[in-house]
Amino acid sequence: MKKNALVVFGKGKKAWEELISHIEKKKVNVHRAYSSTKSFIALKNKPVNVIIADYLLFKTIPLGFMEKIKAIKPHVEVIFLSESLSFAKAIEAMKAGAYDFYEFPVNNGLIMSAINEAIKKQSILYEKLEVEQKLKKLISFGNISARGKAMKHVINVLASVVAKDVSILLTGETGTGKEMIANAIHYNSPRNSKPFIKVNCAAYNEGVLESELFGHEKGAFTGAMTKRIGRFELADKGIIFLDEIGDISLSTQVKLLRVLQEKEFERVGGNETIKINVRVIAATHQDLRRLIEEGKFREDLFYRLNVVNIELPPLRERTEDIPQLVGNLITKLNKVEGFGIKGITKEAMQILLNYQWPGNVRELINALETGMALSRKDIIEAKYLPSSLLLLEPHHSEFYHIPQDLTLPEIQKEIIRLTLQKTKGNKTLASKLLGVGLRTIQRKLKEM
Repeated sequence: MKKNALVVFGKGKKAWEELISHIEKKKVNVHRAYSSTKSFIALKNKPVNVIIADYLLFKTIPLGFMEKIKAIKPHVEVIFLSESLSFAKAIEAMKAGAYDFYEFPVNNGLIMSAINEAIKKQSILYEKLEVEQKLKKLISFGNISARGKAMKHVINVLASVVAKDVSILLTGETGTGKEMIANAIHYNSPRNSKPFIKVNCAAYNEGVLESELFGHEKGAFTGAMTKRIGRFELADKGIIFLDEIGDISLSTQVKLLRVLQEKEFERVGGNETIKINVRVIAATHQDLRRLIEEGKFREDLFYRLNVVNIELPPLRERTEDIPQLVGNLITKLNKVEGFGIKGITKEAMQILLNYQWPGNVRELINALETGMALSRKDIIEAKYLPSSLLLLEPHHSEFYHIPQDLTLPEIQKEIIRLTLQKTKGNKTLASKLLGVGLRTIQRKLKEM
């Protein structure tokens, strides 16, 4: 990181010029300003990490100076120097937001140490802010692929409820991106600076899940050697994401209902009532209304969780989103896995558009990762996609309706015709789908 300092002092002061000379020798780029007004102009137009200002240049308490400086660049650090130090002046400066205060003549090593520490503090803060901005951009609603009506509706509902402290139930097939949506809700909500705790309810048996959610006291059961803080307690003031909520037992449902209604619980084996303030996002691929009819899920808990229901459409019903989704995923996988893939061929994209995606977005990610890992060029080619994508899916719109009483050669011709219709005339893709060579397709077409 380049080091840039703005020095604000009275023109013609020899001691200040000597200090600037020393700072410049330490590879810090120095900008000069001889008044507070000129310092504001310099701060707006030049890169500045730290300001070193003459305290005596200001006729009054430098609070006004600090306010204007922070309004222009909130994270810039200010070091004051004075020819006559007093604790009152130092306290005034520090209250105004100064990083430090020194008296002339100042030790060069000491001032350089303060400059470096101020710049280091600022750079760490900027890095943190940059990471947070990138993260928010990555999981913002605007980054979710939503060209079709189905996902646009989802985004509209999310935008209207994200700031409201209500429970949300995410439903939809496995792999449709429920956890991604939960992440987006958290990082776009007023609770984004508080904990975001995730629990996969299907990953634990009944006893273990209860301990995971609510914690336990030492000696509560065999093996409980120490006290454990539960996920709800950890999520206090934040959000808890309960994935696969349809898999929890009826006894755990009763305790979960109390948490949602009363905002309190006791740890397993404990008597202390713990109060919490947690927003709940739940998700399931199961039909909870059917589970209620079967006596496997409590109706009162369902209504507590289902204040806002957001159903995520399967990928096969939002094919218009696939091109944008593929582009986003290629960028993400390049960063995570270190691939150098720049794009995908039209032929490969057509395969992705034709496929029915029973595994939804999760299967698409796997398919792209396979294609990116096997590709020998910087673009995904059809031949490197998983072979399962080249097979016809057992979907009502994909079955070949062959008329009866046809001879074998006539059936072959009909299958080729329907396959070419499916691939929009792409003979290469048709040959892959049928498992025959391109020349065979070309020869059959001539015969036809």
